[in-house]
Amino acid sequence: MVLYRRTRSTRLLVVSLVMLSLMTITIDFRGGEQGPFAAVGRGALAAVAPLQAAVSRVFRPVGDFFTGLVHVGSLKSENDALREEVQKLRSENIESVSIQRENAELLALVGLRDQLDLEGVPAIVIGESVSNFEWTVTIDRGSSDGLEVDMPVVTGEGLVGHVVRVSGNAATVELIIDPESAVAGRLVGSGETGLVVGDTDLRDLTMELVDDETEVNPDERVVTSGYQGGLYPPRIVIGSVSHVTGGSGGVSKIITVRPAVDFSSLDIVLVVTNHRATSEP
Repeated sequence: MVLYRRTRSTRLLVVSLVMLSLMTITIDFRGGEQGPFAAVGRGALAAVAPLQAAVSRVFRPVGDFFTGLVHVGSLKSENDALREEVQKLRSENIESVSIQRENAELLALVGLRDQLDLEGVPAIVIGESVSNFEWTVTIDRGSSDGLEVDMPVVTGEGLVGHVVRVSGNAATVELIIDPESAVAGRLVGSGETGLVVGDTDLRDLTMELVDDETEVNPDERVVTSGYQGGLYPPRIVIGSVSHVTGGSGGVSKIITVRPAVDFSSLDIVLVVTNHRATSEP
């Protein structure tokens, strides 16, 4: 009996609420924007709007944060792709610079060969031996390419040295800055000759046995003298004058010569094959 009463009361409540809702909708529809409920709605909107704006300001960063988390993987992939592209461009630039430098070296070698009427075998420096006892480099050509001991070695910049050891597919070149190296040189301005020797302490060369009366100009070029039977052909650039000492009281001048070749970055060289050092009769 109690259950029946509760069910009946619930049904009456539901029917009453439905009827009230229908009446509200009818009144609001007929009243339009001027109806009593429209005014209540506008008031409620005015009261609630500031609260909605505040809630939006508070929770929008949170929403943006979670949205950003969704895209983190995509952004990381894009950054990785950009890094790879930058690295690729850097590698291409380095390769391009290297090719340009090699082309410039080859052109200089061709120019020197044509100017001095030299014939030779181009070679690449594949190793170096720098110690207190010798300054040498190893090149990738040997006796199978026609190389022999005492053949001169040059670059487009000037004189490098000469071959001192040969194997089937490689050779060792003694540099002119080696302490044991001695090159017969000539001052271009005066034509005076002297002996250019290596000096590894300064990485410069020293020109000795120059007459004390000789006028020597700053930056004057020094070239190989090319005397008969000598180790090197004539007119190959050795370097330029950087300092002069001595030259008084009958003492011969001592001239510091800055090498024309940068021995720290040797790459492509030419081994001269149409010049032979011979002993004088």
